[in-house]
Amino acid sequence: MPLISQESIREVLATADLVDLVRGSVPLKRAGARWQGRCPFHDERTPSFSLIPPENTRYYCHGCGASGDAVNWMMEKEGAGTFVEAIEALAERFGVSLRYEQASPEEEASRQAASRRHELLARAAAFYAEYLWRADEASEARKYLCDRGFSEELARRFDVGFSPSGGTILAGRAIKLGFSRDQLVDSGLARLRGSQATDFFQGRIMFPITDARRRVIGFGARTLDPNERAKYVNSPEGPLFKKREVLFGLAQARPAAAKAGWLVVVEGYTDVMALVASGVEQAVACMGTALTSDQLRQAARVAPEVRLCFDADAAGQKAAWRSAEAARGLPLRMAAIPLPPGRDPGDMAKTPFDLAELRRIGESMEPLVTFLIASRASQAGVSPTERDQARQEITDLLRGLPDSIEKDEGVRLAAGLLQLSRGMQERLWQDVYGRTRTSQPRGDSAPTLTSLGPEAARERRLLTLAVALSKEAPEVLAEFPVEAMRDPQHQRAVALLAGGEALEQWPPELEQLAGALRAGASIGEHSVAEFREASYRVQLPLLETRARELGTKGDDAGALRLIDLIHRIRGALRGEE
Repeated sequence: MPLISQESIREVLATADLVDLVRGSVPLKRAGARWQGRCPFHDERTPSFSLIPPENTRYYCHGCGASGDAVNWMMEKEGAGTFVEAIEALAERFGVSLRYEQASPEEEASRQAASRRHELLARAAAFYAEYLWRADEASEARKYLCDRGFSEELARRFDVGFSPSGGTILAGRAIKLGFSRDQLVDSGLARLRGSQATDFFQGRIMFPITDARRRVIGFGARTLDPNERAKYVNSPEGPLFKKREVLFGLAQARPAAAKAGWLVVVEGYTDVMALVASGVEQAVACMGTALTSDQLRQAARVAPEVRLCFDADAAGQKAAWRSAEAARGLPLRMAAIPLPPGRDPGDMAKTPFDLAELRRIGESMEPLVTFLIASRASQAGVSPTERDQARQEITDLLRGLPDSIEKDEGVRLAAGLLQLSRGMQERLWQDVYGRTRTSQPRGDSAPTLTSLGPEAARERRLLTLAVALSKEAPEVLAEFPVEAMRDPQHQRAVALLAGGEALEQWPPELEQLAGALRAGASIGEHSVAEFREASYRVQLPLLETRARELGTKGDDAGALRLIDLIHRIRGALRGEE
């Protein structure tokens, strides 16, 4: 690899404006001589990340200890894989011409070939984009995008294009510009037919795929011909394009993802565009396959949380499961965005209500482990063999997780949904942790979630916190809709707690529930913030159902008001109060 001259490196570091660089991802505010904001390297509510004055050439987080200069930033947050790539990206960003020290002929040839390859792909993307909006034969493609709810502005934002069906149009133009047939093939833009280079993509809608520096490295292409065997075709694997290592839309999603602290991963290009149209701009696609560990490493450089929004069918569930396995050992929180059966993000950009509903879906989440356990348990039949197989698969999933509250809750949830006996519960615990439980609640009134599903578990958690924080309960629950509780006993209990009724005064039929809540409230420490969060999580499904009902009845105004409330609640859950 050619070496960048030390003089050029010093010039880049002197020219790079770290404030400008960081502000693309982190909202910064000036506090005296410092620029401060929420740390992009860990989840926090109180800003502890700052640029060090007076030069502002280094950053530091008092919370997690992250520190560095512009080069570190490019490598940790902007996707540069090496020091050289970081310097080259900074030079490009701030207009510095780099000078290279003497390199071997092979190294210099390799550098020039890579540069030429990037130039060719960039020219191809520009040609396809222009062809989409000017060519008569692309009219069907323009109509397709319009019918899907994608505006020209949105399509241009992603540089969507169309490849001519003539066979050699792109290749012919590239050769006239001085590119060789071998360069066209090497870049995945042409095939050799004898001595002639023919276009690799013909008569398809083109989606350019870029690297972290927004350089085009390949294409995804969709046919509009129902007789075509392959609906989607990607660029061939090559020096630049390795499908397992890239995420479609990552460069565009980075600023919003860094600000929000999470990325949404969907399956297709149009799913990304639909989410962006709805206002969820931190969306990327894994291009139809489960996430790989390489793709997740790319995501981890941008945000600490990844939310999977895969189809609700069996294939989507399998992809989510494989993605959870690929995330093992990576510094990421994994969550799921459950899609209603039969709904596809890419088809939800046609009306204002569809977009508002898609935004609500795109901002929803539940822990991936909880989602996968509930999905797998629901597929288990009634036979002991089927249930044992589900138990074993869930055990394997949980065993790979680090010890955490999420892991404990996963064990309890699996035990409840699979209706395991006490003995099988203990076996599940031992199989997951490799040891027997050293402590566990005892007595008939001990708090246990093993018989509860996810909804009931959320309700029970809210009630437990209300008992633990009985003085604050009336205020927190003042406007809580009782009907948000599905369980009739839970409805009565939340009404009593909202009214300040002591457990000792509850009616006899709630005595067992009161005992379980009392025991649960006595374990651990609890906060009002935790209590409010639990309240929001229980309310959301009811509000979402009401919004859908109003939309179905044609009351778009009422539905949009509720969806606005849902957005505010989700903002509070993300710490944006």
